[in-house]
Parts: sequence; C-alpha cells; structure tokens
Amino acid sequence: MGGPAIARLAPRVHAAWTRDWYAGDPALTALFGAAPSTGSLEQTARAVDAPAPPDHGHWAACLMPEPEAAPVPSDALVVLAGQQPVLAGGPLLVAHKAATAIRLARDLGPSLGRPVIPVFLLATEDHDSSEVDHVDFFDHSNGSLRRVRAGIQPQHEAFFRSAWKAPDVERAVATLTDGRAQLDAKTLSGSFSGHVVDLLRAAFGPLGLRFVEAHRLQAAGAPILARALDEPTALASALTDGARALEALGLRASFDPDDPRPLVLESREGRRRRLEPADAEAGRRQASHPEDFSPHAALRPVVQAAALPVVAQVCGPSEIVYLGQARSLHGLFGVTPPVLVPRLEATRLPDGAGPESLDATDLPGASADLDAALSRLLASVEEFERTVGAADPGLAGKLRRWHDAAARSAGRLAAAPAWRGRSPGGEADALKPRGRPQDTTLSWIAEAWRHGDPAAWGRHIVELCRPLEPPAHVVHHGPASPGDAVGHPSSRESRHG
Repeated sequence: MGGPAIARLAPRVHAAWTRDWYAGDPALTALFGAAPSTGSLEQTARAVDAPAPPDHGHWAACLMPEPEAAPVPSDALVVLAGQQPVLAGGPLLVAHKAATAIRLARDLGPSLGRPVIPVFLLATEDHDSSEVDHVDFFDHSNGSLRRVRAGIQPQHEAFFRSAWKAPDVERAVATLTDGRAQLDAKTLSGSFSGHVVDLLRAAFGPLGLRFVEAHRLQAAGAPILARALDEPTALASALTDGARALEALGLRASFDPDDPRPLVLESREGRRRRLEPADAEAGRRQASHPEDFSPHAALRPVVQAAALPVVAQVCGPSEIVYLGQARSLHGLFGVTPPVLVPRLEATRLPDGAGPESLDATDLPGASADLDAALSRLLASVEEFERTVGAADPGLAGKLRRWHDAAARSAGRLAAAPAWRGRSPGGEADALKPRGRPQDTTLSWIAEAWRHGDPAAWGRHIVELCRPLEPPAHVVHHGPASPGDAVGHPSSRESRHG
C-alpha cells in the first residue's frame, strides 16, 4: 500500500495568491517577507545572528525535556510550528505543520552549515476551550463522520491553568486508534498539553521534533508586554498599516486596527480576557504578577522571536494573513521576523484510488451549503457587533461574549447534521468531510495508528513535504504497511494543476 505522493494538485487550503508570492510578487513580498527559499532563509539566519537584543543564549532551557535527546547545540536555529493543544492531537493539519517543520529543518541544516531544530509550540496560553475539546474522525465501519469530546475545567481560562477530564481523554484516544495508543496516568495527570505531546512524540520524536509550551516563554515576553501596555498607539498604528496593505491586495485584515485595547490578555478570577483600554492599573499588576499576562495573537510571534532563534515559522492559511498584518511589530521590538512557510496540505486516498476520486467530491452538497450559510451568518454577527460597539463602546465586553456564544451555537448547529450518523456520506465524507479538505477536519492519530506504527506514518508524511516549493494539495495512499518498504519520492509522482 501507498508510499510517496501520487499527485500534487492546485492548493485547496492555501490561497492561489501564494504562488505569486513564491514567484516574487513585490507587493506580496513587501507585506509577508520573501517567500521560502534557500536565499531568504540564509538571509534571515544572518539577521537572527546579528548582535542585537534579545539574548538567545539560554533558549534551549525553555524546551520540554527529552530524556534521550542530545543537548541542543549553542548555534542551533529553530523552525517553529505550533497549534493549540487540541484533544487527542487535533486534526491532520497539526501533524502536517509538524512534518513541514521537520522537513524544512532537515533540508536547511546542510545549506546553512549549522544545526536547525524543528520545534512545535503548544499554545498553552490560549483559552477558548470550545475550540480544543473535540476531534472528528471517519468511522470506516459505517461510513459516517463522528466526533468525540472531552471535558475541560475551568473553561475559558488559560490552558496551562486548566485540566482535562482524564477518563474522557482516555476514551477519545482509544476510540480514535482502536485501542492501539495508550496514555499513561502520569501524562493524563500532568500538563494540559501532555497527552498531545506524547502522541506527537510517538509519530515525530524519532525525526528530531522538540516541544515548547507557550507559557514557558513568559520571561522573554514580560518586557514586551510591559511596553505594549505603555505604547498601545504605536502597536495599533503598525496593525493599521498592515490592514491597509492587505486591503490593497484584496485580502481581509485579521485584526481590527481601530480596537483601542492593548495587545495583552490577563487571567483574572478564573478567566482569561483582553485588557480594556482604560485599565490604568494593568501595568502595576503586570509588574507584580507577570505570569497572569500573555500576548494577543498579533504580539505572540514577537515574543516567540525574542525567546527563540526562529528562522522560519510554519503557518496555515489564516496564520499567514494575520502574521503578515502584524509583521512590522517585530521591528518595533528589535527582533527578526521569520520566513513564513505554508504548511503541508494533503488528502489520503483509499487504497487503489486515483486523484480523480477526489475531484468527484467537488460537486456542491448539503455540507458546502451549510458552510456557506454559516459564513454569511457569522459575517452578519460581526457587522452587528461592530455597529453596536461604535454606538456605545461601553458594551464592548458584552458584545464580545455575545459574539463568541453566537458563533459557538451556530457552529454546533451547522455541524449537527454531519454527526447524527443518519445520512452517512461514505467515500465523499472520507475525502472531503463536511465539504472541507480532510486535513482541516479529521483526526491525525486515527491515521497514524491505523496500522499500529505511528513512526512509519510520521516518516511518510515528512516525505510528502516540499516547503521550498509553492503550495500544492498532495494526494497520497498513506504509508506502507509494516513489513513493506516505504518508497522515496520518485518518478512515480505525477503533477496536476
């Protein structure tokens, strides 16, 4: 079964403009930086090495311990990928990010003549428990999509201050892997991200992947957050410029540049919230209890670059856009922005099927209609929030809570028909669950443990990655079964689109 990619199609996750970016389009390069290439990565590596703040001398101490790993060389650089610590490892995109980082680090080391370490960052400072408490999979026994959930307490607090309901996690992992993956009690009673790290380590640890939890970067982040509280106008101006550049390219800004709140969040009374603009005591609290404060998504890459020698950052499509809008923030803090690298996007085909079977699922259906209706509804919700907020800024907090609740409820209703099991979609749902690419929806551990050898699956996924080439949608048959040889990309691959 399987082996290398059988086709590379036009991208279905990453936007079409990314090809122009790789081709050197000046407007795109001005906003997002130079696209991944040996030259852009070498130039960024030199900039990271430049004698300027921050001091990266002790960055390896931030990494999670690896008992059998060799010490990190002092001159090593980092290729960073990351995601929230989602139940049971989350969807395939999580593994695709990890694999892209591993492949780029492996290829970049020889060209730079120095060690390059792939590091996966777990966003343990995030707090939206409704985004991480579930994972979806395709049940081959009856041809239906299914979802498993696990409880989190407390909800809406920073994840590193929260805990999973351990029996729920055990059941989820056992269901997804048919009992092949086992979690020990120490993992389940440890950190919030512990079981996610153990699963990723089983698939990618032998390939050198290391891990860091975002809240472990607080020492490097504290002075950045203090300055963000002191100079909110300068940061807002950078986001305004980024928004205008995106709009000029026909892209939608991710961050509202007119939002007067500083780019800082605080955990108080069991809940993580963004600070209000008139909070005069925030600076004092941050100085006294820096562990309670964390960066907004726009500021998070700056903290990462201050703490780690990041030469490249692996991104999903929405991340590329928001990192582009916020890219000039790096200059305000004297750190080097990394090269942005689109993650692998891929679909596993049934054994013996060709890429034409994926094309056959492109006909519009109920799932696509539901997704379109949901997008229209959420756009209206955002417009209502903006309009009421403009009329009375004092309602901002209530409006955000209403927005979040409305989005969660609408999303669950839109998803409900796919999870009832009443109308199995069969192969169409396996290839494009709910009308979306596999890797944005389906569990990666269900694939990785399919034949009981997650490390072989991890090697296969890494071989599919080509981070220095423009994004493509890779279709493949999965790795070889135990005992079969896993091929290397060769003339058997074909190109489409």
